[in-house]
Amino acid sequence: MTPKFRALCLVPVFVAALFLSGCSKFSCPTTHLGSSGSGSGKGGINAGGSLCGSGGGISGSEAALVYFQNFDNTGASVIDGAVLTTSGQFTQLTATPVTTTGQHTDDMTIVGGKFLYVPFSDTNTNTVEAFSIDHTTGALTPIAGSPFALPAGTADTAVADPQGRFLFVGSEGSGLISVFQIDATTGALTLNLASPFTSFNLFFADSVTVDGTGNFLYVGQLDPTIPLDAFSIDQNNGALSEIGAFDLGVAQLHADPSGKFLLGVAEIQDAFPSATDQHIYVFAIDSLTGAPSPVAGSPFATTSAPFDFAISPNGEFVYVVGNDTSGSIAAVEGYQLDTTTGALTALPGSPFTTLPTDLVQCKFEQGGGEMVCTSESWNNFSVLTTNPSTGAVTNTVPDLSVPLSFPFTVTD
Repeated sequence: MTPKFRALCLVPVFVAALFLSGCSKFSCPTTHLGSSGSGSGKGGINAGGSLCGSGGGISGSEAALVYFQNFDNTGASVIDGAVLTTSGQFTQLTATPVTTTGQHTDDMTIVGGKFLYVPFSDTNTNTVEAFSIDHTTGALTPIAGSPFALPAGTADTAVADPQGRFLFVGSEGSGLISVFQIDATTGALTLNLASPFTSFNLFFADSVTVDGTGNFLYVGQLDPTIPLDAFSIDQNNGALSEIGAFDLGVAQLHADPSGKFLLGVAEIQDAFPSATDQHIYVFAIDSLTGAPSPVAGSPFATTSAPFDFAISPNGEFVYVVGNDTSGSIAAVEGYQLDTTTGALTALPGSPFTTLPTDLVQCKFEQGGGEMVCTSESWNNFSVLTTNPSTGAVTNTVPDLSVPLSFPFTVTD
């Protein structure tokens, strides 16, 4: 996305409780330190667990790594980082930043917890820069062959399938989608030579999501009056074949992890003061054709006018960020998603007025115990602990102030 307002919410994370001194994260046993599931809304980050070595810059057990764009004192673009520990410490990393070739990016994504991909849409530099992640130090290392060039269009958004096989890079201004195959060992990208993919229905490849099965890709096009476009994904090479365009009144999209539902709102995230539609839309995905159709009761009324939302990794809860009728940021809202019917029901206590009230984007860690959110000022991250049994939300970890929090991504 090209933000009118650079806002962003982060989602931390799944916990690494590492039990052998001096070992790397992936060679140690792990424990998710999310909610206890007692229904009390407690739990989440705590001081439990033993260390897996000092981590060469990470003090304590790593719960999540957050990466975000920053700029050094010369004005050069860098990827900076932060670590959330199991004791609730949230601090910037000393192992980053790493300088990038490109300057302008609106998105980044982590695949398999191992590889970071950042699309850059600078003039004459439409590429994806790729880095491997060292979970001992948090350091980033450029992957051989990076940056990877697009055949056409701008590199504005990047999303992978849930299996981590393919990277889809959308062009917001031209409606082109480039497809890369991801090397599972090195993280190197190989372009599908039929790229870029598009259709006469696709003008703005802005909000791109892949369903939970990895079979279908959906594209929101900046404005709810423009139909979303849908594609099937070739399971061998990632090639796209159009399913069709669907006039469903949504612009910002996210798919649930089960592959059963596609959710959307009418406004895009980076135009949040403009949101006016007080609904969230839920569509059932046809498992054979990929066609989305409204579930019974959709759209579901919301208190605010949503411009983005996050779906919990267990697929049971949806958290909405939106603005009120004056354009001010409203309190976070929470809804239970019926995993059979797709119906949404407001959670007790929603909207959550005791949480920070300036949050404009939130992202979940894979375990579902925490969300990290960014503030309207673009320079602050908040951690929200969520109860995976009840959906209750608390905010006990101190916020982290950073020079710039957009764009960002997170991994456990």
